[in-house]
Amino acid sequence: METQAASGTEQVTEADLRVDVADSGRVLYQQGLMDYLGHCSARVPGTDRIVVKPKHSPRTRGTHKLGPADMVVVDLDGRLVEGEERPPAEVYIHTEIYRVRPDVQAIVHTHQPAATLMGVMSADILPILHVQAAMVGGGPIPVFANPMLVSDPERGRELAAAVGSADVAHLQGHGIVSLATDVRTATVRAVMLEHLAVANLQVLQAGGKPRVIPADEIEDLRREMAPVAGRWAYYLQVLEDAR
Repeated sequence: METQAASGTEQVTEADLRVDVADSGRVLYQQGLMDYLGHCSARVPGTDRIVVKPKHSPRTRGTHKLGPADMVVVDLDGRLVEGEERPPAEVYIHTEIYRVRPDVQAIVHTHQPAATLMGVMSADILPILHVQAAMVGGGPIPVFANPMLVSDPERGRELAAAVGSADVAHLQGHGIVSLATDVRTATVRAVMLEHLAVANLQVLQAGGKPRVIPADEIEDLRREMAPVAGRWAYYLQVLEDAR
């Protein structure tokens, strides 16, 4: 399911990642999952450098207005090493997860409404939709039971420990994180998580009992699922059509 940011077998560059991180913010904004808050990041291969959306400010507003040149670069301590704006206050969400998860190359943090509400309710987001279940997985979603900003390394380490080996997690009363080996997958995974959360909320409101897709069927779905590239192209086309 996971794809490289650049086409073919070429090494992904920092310039490629700047494009994908900026596009991720624009996609999530268009999907109603991010406004001026929230941020996406990518680890530059073979380095301790991270491309991340800058902190919102009077100059840096909604993510839909930011391009590749607006992204900043930080090190694993969260220190700015490239760019004119400051990194987000919660840069430690990214740095501390990257520090303990070498498999993770991209992180999305949003305050997306339905998934956040399910976290507030301590309600399971059950795998009840096929594509969404394949993207998110069928296991319990970890919860970081702390609504505070992850604005220092200690909280970042606590969050990383709560996330463990999962691909998505709740920041209870705060938002979610989506992790992947590339920005496009982390972004689509966040979108699919929201679809799944909405469906679960609707089932709860209706008082119904959904069929939960079992683990073996989820694995079959993962094998049969089309690459993320097609969905990414679709979301970019939606952005173009909305202009």
